Amino acid sequence: MIASAEKLQYTNLKKKNKKRGTRLLKFTNVKCMDLPTSRGFTKYEYCRLKVIRRNHVELSLKVSLLQLPIRNLTARLQCFQRRDGYRPFMYNILFDFCKLMSSSNYAISFERFIFDSIRKHSNFNHSCPWKENHMTVEKFALELDKINMPVPSGTYRLDFTFYAYGIARTLTQVFFEKIE
Repeated sequence: MIASAEKLQYTNLKKKNKKRGTRLLKFTNVKCMDLPTSRGFTKYEYCRLKVIRRNHVELSLKVSLLQLPIRNLTARLQCFQRRDGYRPFMYNILFDFCKLMSSSNYAISFERFIFDSIRKHSNFNHSCPWKENHMTVEKFALELDKINMPVPSGTYRLDFTFYAYGIARTLTQVFFEKIE
């Protein structure tokens, strides 16, 4: 009887470790674009992914802001899932970026979830007017135990479009994969 219980416990432990080993959330690509409407307003200095080790990829980007201060900053966050091309998936949110950054009691939402994850690795830590001459994200990696994306396994693209004074200025496309 004891041998059977030990065997069952070993089998369950083996299954749990196998499951834990296959869980993965990682960046696969990033594209950063100054939109045609941003002439003289923004300029990407760099936008890259760096492989640190297998299945651990860090995102770094820096966009220079050429006309300061910025008092009106909004963002659109769109999620796409890859199925015969990238198709819209669940989220397409336009929100006041200034309000999100300034409010500690901003409603729990997808955009809050995303920017709270990024905040520790960026200079997105103050409200408008935006007076810094750049926006940066440095060495940001997706970690499934810290960022449990509320989406099923698959390949995704998040589009971040930033608007200043109602005009689209930049587009950052972040591609990632979730495996469970």
